[in-house]
Amino acid sequence: MLPLYVNVSDKKIVVFGGGTVAERKIRQIMDTRGTEGKPDLEVYSIEFTPWIEEQHENGELKCIPCDLWRADLGEHLKAAFLVLVCTNDEPLNTRILHDAAEFDVLVNYRSEGDVFMSSVINKCGFLISISTDGKGPAMAKYLREKISQFIDAEEEKMLLIQSRLRDYLKETEIEETKRHEILNSVLHDPECWAALDAPLAIAEKVIRGIIGDKYE
Repeated sequence: MLPLYVNVSDKKIVVFGGGTVAERKIRQIMDTRGTEGKPDLEVYSIEFTPWIEEQHENGELKCIPCDLWRADLGEHLKAAFLVLVCTNDEPLNTRILHDAAEFDVLVNYRSEGDVFMSSVINKCGFLISISTDGKGPAMAKYLREKISQFIDAEEEKMLLIQSRLRDYLKETEIEETKRHEILNSVLHDPECWAALDAPLAIAEKVIRGIIGDKYE
């Protein structure tokens, strides 16, 4: 299993099924999508949850009412980047999987697909995914809630300072290995973390002073 983060901005994502499972997965896509653009989400089903219909009305996705047993699935699968199989009809899901195999498309469907959606923490600038490889979804959810407690405003502030320091150091003549050493030293320095009690601009100035004293 190779965990990857994929930018789905402007990618076509086809969802078969409009129930609660589809809604949960669509919510995750929307919650973790990048800032570059939104995916082209198409949802095919006879019925849709109220939330999915609301997203359709808001222009966030397209609801296409149809009987999937009678539909030309190949037409829906054309140019798709990712397919989410979310109907409650097992024979229909098998048919969708069979038809999707004819196309160069990623499929999410239980253990039979080739893409798996993990439990995700999206908080304070951090995106963390947790998977048990299907062994215990409840455990993945438990760990998500537990880890989330350790990410707060302090970590968010440090992340922003790290980003600014990284850009600043890139503009200097300091070699890459040394830049990495400096950034790591900030993360392991109690003085730097203590500086975060001050407003962002002051904290950043103090931290720059600390690393300046050590590396100049």
